[in-house]
Amino acid sequence: MSNNEIARRTEIAVKIGGADVSADINKYLLSFNYSDSEEDEADDLRIELEDRETDWLNWFKTVSEGSVPCESDTKTVPVSSGELKTGDMVHFKGGHHYVSSVATVSANHTPRKAGTAKITNIAKGALHPIHLIGETSNVYGWVDENLIELAFTADDAPKHKISGDFKGVKISAVIIQKNWESDGKDRVLDCGVFEVDDIDAAGGGGQASRVTIKATALPHSSTVRTERKTKAWENIKLSAIASEIANKNSLKSMFLAAFDPLYSRREQIQTSDIVFLQGLCKNAGISLKVTAGVIVLFDEADFEKKESVRKIKRGESDIKTYRFSTSSNDTNYSKCRVSYTDPASGQTIEYTYVPSDSIPDNPTLEINEKVETVEEARRLAMNRLRQKNKTEYKANFTLVGDAGLVAGVTAQVSNLR
Repeated sequence: MSNNEIARRTEIAVKIGGADVSADINKYLLSFNYSDSEEDEADDLRIELEDRETDWLNWFKTVSEGSVPCESDTKTVPVSSGELKTGDMVHFKGGHHYVSSVATVSANHTPRKAGTAKITNIAKGALHPIHLIGETSNVYGWVDENLIELAFTADDAPKHKISGDFKGVKISAVIIQKNWESDGKDRVLDCGVFEVDDIDAAGGGGQASRVTIKATALPHSSTVRTERKTKAWENIKLSAIASEIANKNSLKSMFLAAFDPLYSRREQIQTSDIVFLQGLCKNAGISLKVTAGVIVLFDEADFEKKESVRKIKRGESDIKTYRFSTSSNDTNYSKCRVSYTDPASGQTIEYTYVPSDSIPDNPTLEINEKVETVEEARRLAMNRLRQKNKTEYKANFTLVGDAGLVAGVTAQVSNLR
């Protein structure tokens, strides 16, 4: 809950490698992009941070090599409490440092930048009682007590150890829309868990230095999308294939469809697991996505029948841009005919699906793919016709952020003509 008297705002909560870096992220955040894909793709995350002083580059380097405290993990420890000692890590707020604890003139005219630093000496009661050597800060000298914002003691400082390459480190993110409807209630969207796939640093040419973190819902260590495999699957249902592929790739599976086809034999020939599974799903009319380490298989048609979660209406919705389009290219078919002749037996299996609202004069979609039964041909005809015809009309909206709009939900559109 938030104070209903404050202006609405959005914040993000982020953990990287177990370290809560939310305060640091929000301070330097330039952009945050979460892609919640409905089908055939994995969810992904992109965070762009301002990095004029290379604090984030230094942080990534330090974390990769060992451990580093983050501002949001720290606790306040007053110097006067006597708890601090040499070796403790602190967060330096930024400011002047001095060559001695009693100096009256600072060592530099330019203030030292904020960041993490280590206490190397303490002079209780002195004018500048703490001597610091910076890690992500460039401080090196004696500083005032009020410039130490947050601190760890050497004994209780959290250690976020991430060994080796930073790629593959887990990152979780939550979007929080505070007091969004001026009622004190918060909207929360848990984006899930991702693994860092790429870190990019850029700048120069008049642009400020920045760091971009890219992460994906597919594990960095998994071979589900990279390793090509050959295998024969026999007497097995689609849900069981998905479950086996998930288990072998350190993932989980979720099957949300009433129709679960049984295959007498399917061959995976020099194809990655995820591509093979996508092919089976398309033929079965089932959508596939990867989110938060889970392979999800669901019936898109069933989701479209669910009650809409909101109305999008001109003048009443936070619409920034919208676009409607229609096309007759490879769409608007009247029916679909599936025909397959087994080369070994010479037997032909054929089925023609005609929806009740079809236009007789429109073209017929012809499909020649392997099917084993008339029922499989029927399902294939229905699904392929739906896949083609659903692209006849499209709508695209850019809205002010709404944590309730996620992949798979439906929305009602009106009054946009």
